Amino acid sequence: MFKELNNKFMRIFFITVIWILGILNIIFGSITVNLNIFWNIIGIAMLFATVFGVIYPYVWNYGTWIAPINIITTTIANLFCGFFSVYLLSKEMFALIIPYWLAITLLDLFMHILIFYFYRKFENKRLVKKLNRL
Repeated sequence: MFKELNNKFMRIFFITVIWILGILNIIFGSITVNLNIFWNIIGIAMLFATVFGVIYPYVWNYGTWIAPINIITTTIANLFCGFFSVYLLSKEMFALIIPYWLAITLLDLFMHILIFYFYRKFENKRLVKKLNRL
């Protein structure tokens, strides 16, 4: 389990760094980037890798908590990752979106609930097919 989570963390970390650098290159073109911005990009990549490479796989594949705890845990992790990533990328953008924190939180919670139940239904159908084949 730890080896798989470590591999996911590293894979998502490097993909996120490349993804952010690519998006910034498309949006801003060739600009001079100082080292502080690159450290912020590394921080964003670490946040994404922690949330999507460790927390999500652990909660959905290995965790034994009840559904509401899973949903609340992933929602809080996702919100923290999203808001802090925006803050690291641009403080002006963060100031623009922070007044809408309640709407973002409710939308995030609703989407986690919706996806959780669709995912569980899909996963149960897959396990039933697998068990019927045995």
